[in-house]
Amino acid sequence: MRYVTSPRNEAEESLKELHALVCSLQIQVYHSLLVPLKIPTARYLVGTGKAGAIRDLVEEQGIDLIVFDESLSPSQQRNWELLTNTCVIDRQEVILEIFADRARTREAHLQVELARMEYSLPRLTRKWTNLSQQRGGYRGARGAGETQLELDRRKVLRRIQKCKRELRLVEEQRMVQRSRRVKSEILQGSIVGYTNAGKSSLLRFLTHADVLVEDKLFATLDPTTRKLRLPNGGEEILLSDTVGFIRKIPPQLIAAFKATLEETVLADFILHVLDVSTPGIHQRAATTRSVLREIGAGDKPVLTILNKIDLLTDRSELPHLLSDFPHAIPLSTKTGEGKDELLKALSSLVKQRTVRSESRILFHSSVLGEGDNCPDTGHSTSQWLESPYHG
Repeated sequence: MRYVTSPRNEAEESLKELHALVCSLQIQVYHSLLVPLKIPTARYLVGTGKAGAIRDLVEEQGIDLIVFDESLSPSQQRNWELLTNTCVIDRQEVILEIFADRARTREAHLQVELARMEYSLPRLTRKWTNLSQQRGGYRGARGAGETQLELDRRKVLRRIQKCKRELRLVEEQRMVQRSRRVKSEILQGSIVGYTNAGKSSLLRFLTHADVLVEDKLFATLDPTTRKLRLPNGGEEILLSDTVGFIRKIPPQLIAAFKATLEETVLADFILHVLDVSTPGIHQRAATTRSVLREIGAGDKPVLTILNKIDLLTDRSELPHLLSDFPHAIPLSTKTGEGKDELLKALSSLVKQRTVRSESRILFHSSVLGEGDNCPDTGHSTSQWLESPYHG
């Protein structure tokens, strides 16, 4: 369900995306609803009249789960469950569940668990309302004691601290690996884009890496880095695949995946992958740029790639897209179309990022005699020495 305060076409696109997110959890969708709303209310987010109509619809169709496209406060979530006597979640919880389902490595499991714990902490009150544990003591000193809610809050807080400690250890290991790459002076690019835009497909296409490629949302959660040798004797660079972005990404996930997103923050350049076969490409591009600014990578050099051009039903749309995204490279990782243009653009970008400098050093006569030669280079002290290096 989506309440409409934004333009209707954007709201419809967001609702379709929520439909895909819910279906990826193997949940069958029976009904979708757009709710026009001028001012959100504190109790139900929508007005009481519309809330009553939704309750009647839930009872008539036997629906056992309501999903809101907007974030619900803990009190709103509790009010909806009391009103409808059914489970109510929001977009953030759906995304968290998808991440939990997709997590494969230890780091991903820790990141998702941390995000879920921080999300559920203020919502514990809707699970435990009347349970308590009586305190011991002699007559007159006994009381209600520590409530079950307080015990659960303490358990969750302890688990949050433990996850953060373990993630710090993982981050330290990643920093060691990253420092080795920095010392090698190899330029690194980060592949970013909306979820399911084809980032992993691009990494496999360019580097022949054995990485997971699936047509589903958030198939990749962990960063994968591979080497690429540019053609015609070009330099060697590193390309990193990262987690996909999405509209209204939960802030808990951005915080939990900080170590993963640092691969993008520390990259020398960014490959921004766009899926041209999906409606709303401009909105998705804006979402990716917004997330890049939020994590501190908004000023990186960007090479835009218009992926999946083989899926365009009307190729006449491509010139319009190229006018909207100047200097973008049309590409199909399936057919190979556009690969040469992409490699040329990559080579040009790498050359711009590789600065060649010259330093001149004058040996003072007080160190070496006039006319003496430097023992290391054999040059005369009256000459300027030029030494090119890469910076």
